[in-house]
Amino acid sequence: MVPYKTGDSDQRNWGSYEVTHVDYENDICVCCEKHITVKPGAMLSVQSHDKRYEKWTVLSGTLSVIHNGELKTLQKDEIIDIGLGDIHTMANFSDTDCVVHEIQKGECSEDDIHRFWDPNGRPVEKSNDDKVVKSIQLCEELTSER
Repeated sequence: MVPYKTGDSDQRNWGSYEVTHVDYENDICVCCEKHITVKPGAMLSVQSHDKRYEKWTVLSGTLSVIHNGELKTLQKDEIIDIGLGDIHTMANFSDTDCVVHEIQKGECSEDDIHRFWDPNGRPVEKSNDDKVVKSIQLCEELTSER
């Protein structure tokens, strides 16, 4: 498992992230904070995590969130909690960048991602879980409307 380090950053098809803070216990990253920028018209993969939960706070822009099969829209300063094992993704359907402060707690690593749907062609897992199925249907509807 590859842990995060403060200053890590990456450019993705959907935007970018930068790690702003990490805490370790016994060489395991147990808390990670990121600033995530989602480009206009972009969506991340539908995913879940076994070892961490997340809290997202919108710093700027409008964030569309699919959380356990339900669509929610968050504005600046609004917060959503993503529980352990929750099915989730974020998207930006506005004309300007959306910036999100993400706090991960638990065992934090890019290796702890189960992808169920990905608009960028990465490998995905199959699941018949109702929350996964509803989340994927929402993503497909939203992307086909654009």
